[in-house]
Amino acid sequence: MTGKQGGIMIRFASAALIAACLLMLPACRQSALTPMLDIQDLNTEDNTISVSFAIDKVGWLVLHPATAEGEPDTSEVLKKSPLAVAGTYSDDMTMPDATSTDSTFFLVLYYDDPADKKFTFTPGNDADPPVEVDGETVQGSFTVPGVPPYIEMTQNVSDDTITINGITYQAGLLLVLCPATPEGEPDTSTTIKIYELPYANEFTITITMPGTLDEGDTLFAMLHYDNPNDDLFTYVPDGDEDLPVKFNDIAIVDSLEIQ
Repeated sequence: MTGKQGGIMIRFASAALIAACLLMLPACRQSALTPMLDIQDLNTEDNTISVSFAIDKVGWLVLHPATAEGEPDTSEVLKKSPLAVAGTYSDDMTMPDATSTDSTFFLVLYYDDPADKKFTFTPGNDADPPVEVDGETVQGSFTVPGVPPYIEMTQNVSDDTITINGITYQAGLLLVLCPATPEGEPDTSTTIKIYELPYANEFTITITMPGTLDEGDTLFAMLHYDNPNDDLFTYVPDGDEDLPVKFNDIAIVDSLEIQ
């Protein structure tokens, strides 16, 4: 998944509905909205979630991460959207970026009280309190599935190239390409190419087929730490420099048999 955090786009209640309530204020008061929040769908392909909610006063829709205990971490605000009128809302929002493990987030409704168009809630104070119904905070949670770090190689025979896709969550890594030993293991003593990956992100690299490889040979691509940080690959088995990057104790590596 890419680093793509979009704003929360809210469709406000129609002007006709608002005008009707202004003309029939007593009736609207009798049928006041009951605040609610419902997260209806999580689309991992589009990186969006669908959310519907209602609020009976001006307020805020706020995105919080989860604590280790699985509760909203209200000390950290990831996004906030002002709700300028009471009403019912429904729209899609972009999910936070994925990490290497599943991550839970909370959407919470707050009142803008005092109504100053500034979100001033902090845990333990009275400003901009969470919306409650029957003593329960109006909120909903969703989980962004984790995407482990990975490398994936594909060969394009028609133009004699190899494309390497991957994702990292740490800065200062090295992408190392090397052939195979006679035993079919990565031959780190004979590197073909080394790429610096200074930032944690998704990456795509396309290379021309190495001239040292023939049909049937195996190419390995591996992630290694650049430690010490010298942009040099100094890894040796049983050494302590430029060690392989591992996830759940498994090295991040891919292999490709040359066609």
